[in-house]
Amino acid sequence: MSNESPVPVTKIEAVSDSFAKSLNVISGVWLFSITVLILYDVIGREVFAVPFHGTNEIVSNSVLSILMLQLPLTIVNRSSLRTTILYGKMGITGKARTEAMSYFLAGLVFLGIAYGSWENMIESWDILEQEGSGVVEIPVYPIRTLVVFIGFVGSFVCSLMVYNSFKRPERFE
Repeated sequence: MSNESPVPVTKIEAVSDSFAKSLNVISGVWLFSITVLILYDVIGREVFAVPFHGTNEIVSNSVLSILMLQLPLTIVNRSSLRTTILYGKMGITGKARTEAMSYFLAGLVFLGIAYGSWENMIESWDILEQEGSGVVEIPVYPIRTLVVFIGFVGSFVCSLMVYNSFKRPERFE
């Protein structure tokens, strides 16, 4: 298992690689922003007795979003958790088939996430769903949209990985 991205061969691979990296940068900026918000809230609460209202809602919705934004690059880099007891003993063809099956199943999971979240996303946009308690309400519909979007992106990236598993099995040496 390699920690670096495989070299993109086709234009679609290069575009998906760049897109996955861009989503990861967005998640990093988002994570830094959440860190600053939490620091501001703690200092405001403890030093000035003026907390930032809505911190809990913002952070709880952000955790899922940050995770979802990082998934495509995790797939492209082949950084998912795996056991290597049997995998390490396989030949190139066995490794390629195992990778293809793993990414095929992961693609189905991502499609299931997108499909299963679709109706909730539509409903949340219809009612402009908000989360919060009185003082601050945070919109939830963009987060639901992100989950559906990443579900489709993850499925697409997994399908590219299945294709690569069969087209370039030498990557598994």
